[in-house]
Amino acid sequence: MEMIKKNFGFWVASFAFLLSLNLMGQVGSTNTPRSAYQEIVYLHHNKALVFAGEQLYYKMYVLQSGTKAMSNFSKIGYVELVGEDSNVVFRHKIRLNNGIGQGEFFIPVTVPSGNYKLIGYTQWMKNSDMDHFFKSDIGLINPFQNNQTSIAQNLDESNSPSPDTDPGNYETENTQNRIFTFALNKKTFTFRDQGILTIKALQKNSGSYSLSISKLDTIGKTPLLSAQGYMLQQRAADGQKIIGSTNPDNLPELRGELVSGRIIPKDPNLKLEEEVVALSLPGEQFVLKLTRTNGNGEFYFNLNQEYQNNGAFVQILGENKDAFAIELDEQSSINYADLKFDQLVITPQMTDLILKRSVHNQVENAFIEMKRDTVQPIQQILPVYRNFSKVYDLDDYTRFSTIRETASEVLEHVWIHRGNKDGEQLKIRGAEDEIDPNSIPLVLMDGLLIQRHSDIIDFDAKRIKKVNLSREDCVINSIVYKGIIAMETIDGNFHQEFSRDFILETELFSPLPSKRYFNQQYTARNTSKSAQIPDFREQLLWLPEVTLEEETTKIEFYTSDVAGTYEVYLEGFTEQGDPVSWKETFVVK
Repeated sequence: MEMIKKNFGFWVASFAFLLSLNLMGQVGSTNTPRSAYQEIVYLHHNKALVFAGEQLYYKMYVLQSGTKAMSNFSKIGYVELVGEDSNVVFRHKIRLNNGIGQGEFFIPVTVPSGNYKLIGYTQWMKNSDMDHFFKSDIGLINPFQNNQTSIAQNLDESNSPSPDTDPGNYETENTQNRIFTFALNKKTFTFRDQGILTIKALQKNSGSYSLSISKLDTIGKTPLLSAQGYMLQQRAADGQKIIGSTNPDNLPELRGELVSGRIIPKDPNLKLEEEVVALSLPGEQFVLKLTRTNGNGEFYFNLNQEYQNNGAFVQILGENKDAFAIELDEQSSINYADLKFDQLVITPQMTDLILKRSVHNQVENAFIEMKRDTVQPIQQILPVYRNFSKVYDLDDYTRFSTIRETASEVLEHVWIHRGNKDGEQLKIRGAEDEIDPNSIPLVLMDGLLIQRHSDIIDFDAKRIKKVNLSREDCVINSIVYKGIIAMETIDGNFHQEFSRDFILETELFSPLPSKRYFNQQYTARNTSKSAQIPDFREQLLWLPEVTLEEETTKIEFYTSDVAGTYEVYLEGFTEQGDPVSWKETFVVK
């Protein structure tokens, strides 16, 4: 059967989807109400005031605008911290699982004191105006820099919230009273004391929640915006906001992280469509994607799996590999010139408070190696190009000098063919012992696609750890390979020393990895070891994923050596999109 033509990958799917929206009247003129396919983002973050040397933690919730249920539309979210000068301190890409994602940012000493905004959105939301992005004010104090004029000036002015963060006069719906009850084991704690938060479900519930326990700020007045307050704002604004243009510039990331670009012909007479483009992300858990260009020379890759290495290699496959240049699209920036910021003000009377918190941060960072967060392991996905029938560990065989000799003496069903203008080619006998001299196998070295086999045939085989073979046909996005030969080097770094003019090497803007955050324990087992370590935590606990499906859930935490008033702060949404917000304070002395 003839290969599928006009297979533009994600472009076709997205175009069909957008067309369907037009047909349903869901993307319309400026007076069209929000579609169910529009999204709402809420960020629960641990603090509204951060210091240099602290972590800003956040959890992203993405909901459907129409139903308010958790959204499964976008698979990628974006979070940015923006200053009053419109400079972006960080821009994070977050993987979303049923509308849920998480991240964190360590505030370095290079970031000046000032007023900032935490912004949350999806790629699809960028097609409309910025009014419906999530925006929350963040005050930042950097005691390591001398210039504090941005937060120490205008001391006589009030410090009222800006319109972007003011929750207004909305009354909370007390959703938690209908779904949960909350109880702390006590209201007053001693140092390094155990706390227990007991949450009872009053009805069957499936949702996602996040929990922060931290010292209550006595500097500044910037409020944290609750999920309930934010969703009440969104309900009040429904019918006033629209998706935007019927020809959006930003395609939704429906199936994962979207990487796009175009090919540029060196000869203007060359046609642009139907060129095969490969994306390789080398490494132990390597990723390989193939797609075809459309009539404008554009191509799209969907990365729907996690990967370890953001170093990417893009190449055009086939005879025209040297006839084009490759250009990847950059992430479009957002104009933040019209943002209004809350004004954090510090006074000389706050000097002792600032000094004490700064000292606590420095001590905690000095012992950070003993309080490390843990990166969650990548979820294993077995794509077709990792399905092997035979594995050769070359340490089990006589070692030969080159891959040429190894193919001849060790690798069954593999031989070297004289080839074409690109030189010699590796060949593999098919699963039914058939030999097709016109077909080629998929050849990989540490996950990097090698299309000119002569580049590696005389490679030092003593540097090869394993050779993985498959004699079955391998089909990737309608591209057919006769088997797979995937080699792994001992050091796993072949891609670091290999380059060709027809291969574009680049760094992807990759999503943050998921983490399990450090949770201090003081138990009989670790008391002797922990007793020797100072504990000046002001953030006692951050749990970005709390599930409350059981009738009773108990969450344990331990206080530190820092006295004061602390706040337990839970936010989240039920599966139906009902917001849940709960706060409680306790004292450590």
